[in-house]
Amino acid sequence: MDIGTTSLKAALVTAVGEVVSFCSVPFEEPHDRFVACSWYDAFLRAVEGLACGMGGTDAAGAVRVAGISVSGNGPTVVTDCGLTFRWNEDTGAVSELVPECARTSLFIPKILSVRKQFPKVWKKSKKLFSGPEYLIYVLTGNAVTILPEARFEKAYWNDDMLEACGIKKNLLPGFVKTAFNCGVFKSEDKLALEFTEDCPVFAGGPDFVVALIGTGTLQAGRLCDRCGSSEGLNFCTDRPVSGESLRTLPSVISGLWNVSYLIPDSGELSEEERLNAVEKGVGCLRSAAETAGISFPSEMSVTGGQTNDELLLKDKAERLGMKILRPADNHFVHSELLGDACAGWFGLGVYDSLQSAAEKIVRLKSYENL
Repeated sequence: MDIGTTSLKAALVTAVGEVVSFCSVPFEEPHDRFVACSWYDAFLRAVEGLACGMGGTDAAGAVRVAGISVSGNGPTVVTDCGLTFRWNEDTGAVSELVPECARTSLFIPKILSVRKQFPKVWKKSKKLFSGPEYLIYVLTGNAVTILPEARFEKAYWNDDMLEACGIKKNLLPGFVKTAFNCGVFKSEDKLALEFTEDCPVFAGGPDFVVALIGTGTLQAGRLCDRCGSSEGLNFCTDRPVSGESLRTLPSVISGLWNVSYLIPDSGELSEEERLNAVEKGVGCLRSAAETAGISFPSEMSVTGGQTNDELLLKDKAERLGMKILRPADNHFVHSELLGDACAGWFGLGVYDSLQSAAEKIVRLKSYENL
C-alpha cells in the first residue's frame, strides 16, 4: 500500500507481477491535522475493497496475503498521537534557523516546525515518524524509520544534526532499509482477506523511491518520468552528476545515484507547457550526462496519470526523439505499488535482491506496441 496526500492506494500483487486487485481509498478529511489517525481505517477499507475487486467472497477466500509492504509521501512528519505535518507544508522562517550542519536534511525543518507550532503535542510525544512508518507502527507495534540506503542519512538526520537542533535522539526510531521486516501484522478486526500466520510488514519507503523501483530505474542508464500534480525526470547513473536545475541523491541501490530534474507545478501547466518543461529537463539531464562522459538513453519509462494518455505519450516520443515505455498492463499506472511488491517479495526471500525482484515484477513495453 502507498499513503498519498489525499488517499491510500493498495494492490494485491503476485511474486511475478500479476496485479490481482487494486483499490484507492480517499481520506475523508485529507487536510485534517491528525489525518494519520485515519490511515488504519483506510487500510481496513482497502482490504475490503481489494476483496470486492476480486469478484466476491469466494474469489477472495482463495487468496492468502503473504506480506504487507508500506510506502508513503515524504518528507512528512507524524507524531505518535497522529499529528501530521505534511511534506508540502511551508516551514517558513523555521528553515532559516536550521544550523548549517543540518541544512541537507529534508525532515529537520518539518520536525522543528512541529516543535514550534504545537508545543503541547511536542512535549507529550515519545516518537516521531517520517510518514508511512506511523502506519507500520500501528500495524506492528514496532517503531522504525525507513532509510532507503545508508547515503540517504544526510537527507534525514544524524546525531550531530539532532544535537545542533536540540532534538532528543530517542524521539526518532532507528533506521532500517527498504524491504526490512518491521514485525508481524497484528489486528483484532475481522478482515475481508485471509492473511498468513505471522504475516510480516515490510518497509517500502518514500513514494519516489518505490516508484523508481516500480519502473525498474535501478540500473545505470535508465530514465524515468514520474508524473502527477508535480513531475520528476529521474536518471540512474553510476556516479554523481551535477548540472543546471538538477538534484543528485543516492539510489536505493549501493553504488548508484539518481539525478533528477523537478517540475513542481506540472499539474497546473497546459499540455504544451508541460511538454516544453519535460523537453527542457531531458535536455539538462542529457547535457550533464555528456559532460560527465555518460551515454544518455534513447528510451524513457513513464508512471502516473500520463500512462494511459496515448496522445501525450506520442507527443513526448516525437518531441524527445525517444521510445516511451509504460507498464505492460496499461491500465495499472501505480508504479509505487509495484515497487512495494518488489520490496515485499524480496523481503520474503523469493528474490535475492531488489534488482532481481524488479526484473520479474516490473514489465515495460513501448506504448505503441500494447
